[in-house]
Amino acid sequence: MQPIYNVQPMHSYRATLYPPGAHLSDVEDLADAKLLPTIRLKAATAEQAEANAHITTGKNVLRVERVEESRGAER
Repeated sequence: MQPIYNVQPMHSYRATLYPPGAHLSDVEDLADAKLLPTIRLKAATAEQAEANAHITTGKNVLRVERVEESRGAER
């Protein structure tokens, strides 16, 4: 009997990190203005990206956005 592998495609995500000491009322505005630190990573799902960003940085994650790769001009 051969093993069955569950292979999932990877996607690129940008995780916005919640900086220590930031005020809750300011965090969303700072994130919208792209003034908070971010990390870019690949994962199969947004939930995995959020968990991996937290494990990698040790910081809380405010939001995760999927980033579509641009393929450039195709001929």
